[in-house]
Amino acid sequence: MKVPFDYDLVKNDIIKASSGVFMKYGFTKVSMQDISKASGKGRSTLYYYFKSKAELLDALAFEVISEMVNKSGQTFSPTVGFVENIESYYKAKLKILKKLLKQYSLLMEDLKEDATLAIIKKSKLCFNEEAEIISRIIQSAADRNEISSLTRADLKFLSQTLVTAFRSFELEMFLYGGMENFESKLNWLAQILYKGLK
Repeated sequence: MKVPFDYDLVKNDIIKASSGVFMKYGFTKVSMQDISKASGKGRSTLYYYFKSKAELLDALAFEVISEMVNKSGQTFSPTVGFVENIESYYKAKLKILKKLLKQYSLLMEDLKEDATLAIIKKSKLCFNEEAEIISRIIQSAADRNEISSLTRADLKFLSQTLVTAFRSFELEMFLYGGMENFESKLNWLAQILYKGLK
């Protein structure tokens, strides 16, 4: 009996295998042949799913960033205050981000050198998902009368602005190794936001 073809399963296997290859060799030195060997799939199968290693890297980046945002979002609790939720979310995200930067250090070095600034594009991944988490944190605080209530438009604008601002800090950390004490300043930043929204 012929086993049915599972498009998503094969695609996920390739992405998972590419993770180890990019981790070990970075981006520049990796070929589709390397990923073919690691995944146990023929090159024609790889090219069926991904036109290039750059496209494969985009798929991997989406998976990794999506998982990071989702895991960080699990820190949200409607029973705690605004400051604690903001601080918990960003501390969890920074912890995961630092771990990823170590795991993918060679890849990150290659991306920094990328003339097309691919890392800027990748920093936009899962933007809406993250804005939704921040929106829930803000709305929860408004529902508890911790902060003033906001219109739907203002809530959307504020959550997108916060995500953009915090991602610029994260990008600064990645590109230039700056913002070393950012984690210790999270409570202070959250307090400023809270006071401004009261």
